[in-house]
Amino acid sequence: MKNSIKISLVLAAILFTSFYQVNAQGLVDGFFTKKGDANFSLSYSYSEFDGFYIGPDKVDGVPAHNEITQNIYNFYANYGITDRLTAIVNLPYISAEGNGVADPVNGETEQSGLQDISIALKYSLLKEELKNASMTYFTAVSGSYALDYEPNGILSIGNGAPSVDGKLGMHYKNNNGFFGTVALGYTIRGKADNNFNVGNGDDFDAPNSANALIKLGYASSKIYVDGWFDAQTSSDKGGDIGSSTFVGNFPETRVNYSRVGANVYVPLTKAIGLNAGINTTVDGRNLGDSTTYTGGLIYSLKN
Repeated sequence: MKNSIKISLVLAAILFTSFYQVNAQGLVDGFFTKKGDANFSLSYSYSEFDGFYIGPDKVDGVPAHNEITQNIYNFYANYGITDRLTAIVNLPYISAEGNGVADPVNGETEQSGLQDISIALKYSLLKEELKNASMTYFTAVSGSYALDYEPNGILSIGNGAPSVDGKLGMHYKNNNGFFGTVALGYTIRGKADNNFNVGNGDDFDAPNSANALIKLGYASSKIYVDGWFDAQTSSDKGGDIGSSTFVGNFPETRVNYSRVGANVYVPLTKAIGLNAGINTTVDGRNLGDSTTYTGGLIYSLKN
């Protein structure tokens, strides 16, 4: 099982992308990196959508842009501080382009740059040995800091607000390689710059949100596969696009979603492997109805 654990833990590098942010939930799974070991991933994702949720209602075509495509280049790394404590860092570069007129808020037809740098610590609270299986109870805390990009607009690559996320989860794994993970969390967001003086105040108040992740999969020395469901619900203080309180203040809108996806990882050598993934939006609020395809190279460094 040691080989399967090492294979599956690096799959945390397959991060899925939402319209406003690379979701920090992809940083955390139920596997832990052995003390002194590290994993590094470089991945590329392509996302496109020509449908959009204005509030809870889905419409054909993205306002102003008709269709949006995103190219996402992502660096991910984790390191085992101890067998029970794993440190994680993630940094995406996103290039987004609309196929229509200029964004009505920031006047752009494309936007690109480094998005949010995220750092997380994941800790195993308790590992319970079962008959032919084990159950691990874990917690995690992560923080994200928005880098230099324009947060306000349909085409924006993020909401521009710093955030702190806390999670509790449990991870079941049997001796045949099958596993399941459930994690629940809550994200507290700060303020984003109001560079165009839209609405009231010098800054935007990005709404907090609750999130959940369910993942089922199989890991062996030859292959890793999983399927997952991910959801986010923003607090009621955020408004909807098109509502009476909306004046172009995109970072303050409620961003809810439900997504499903799948990943596969195949090792080429003891240290190098390839991954591929796909995910799509099932339901949403104030975001694009996107489908994302991912491929990447993963390098594992053993102590």
